[in-house]
Amino acid sequence: MSKFVIVSASHRADSQSRRLSDELNARYFDSKAEIVDLYALDLPVWNGEHPVTDEIKAMQDTLAAADGFVFVVPEWHGMAPAGVKNLFLWCNFPLFAHKPALMVAVSGSVGGAFVVAELRSSSYKNSRLLWLPEHLILRDASNLWQGNNSESDQYLDQRAAYAVDHLKIYTEVLAPKRAALTAGLKEYPNGMS
Repeated sequence: MSKFVIVSASHRADSQSRRLSDELNARYFDSKAEIVDLYALDLPVWNGEHPVTDEIKAMQDTLAAADGFVFVVPEWHGMAPAGVKNLFLWCNFPLFAHKPALMVAVSGSVGGAFVVAELRSSSYKNSRLLWLPEHLILRDASNLWQGNNSESDQYLDQRAAYAVDHLKIYTEVLAPKRAALTAGLKEYPNGMS
């Protein structure tokens, strides 16, 4: 059985990203996915010199053991928060290489698309993470999935189920081939630019 990790990429307390991470876990993973909460983790800013603490090592081990990921990323001022990019600096290709990931952008209003564009363009090169072609944008987040069963809630529930099904299929198909796919990373650890 595949192991999934949901990364709640907000570094704010009581964030909508964390609430929606829990909601996605309950709805589509039977609450069996592990959640890495960047607020709770409070990673130091990577500078290449910080030692790897026991907490950082435990987080890296959690990510390394995962077969697939869901990244729940808020859009702040038209950008992904610094914490998610910091995570990619702490956790490079051995942890993410050739593992599928579903991107879920979160917006308090009508945004979210810039997060998708930003992470698709800059987070995969050296991590070798495989973003699915499908992604989700959860807008008006504070009102989403709050029990009002609106048309928007119903549509996003169906669309999220569709996207998570794709993640599970990609994960199942790629897992047996991951060793072959990662074999050349010792010689070519960084993507070309």
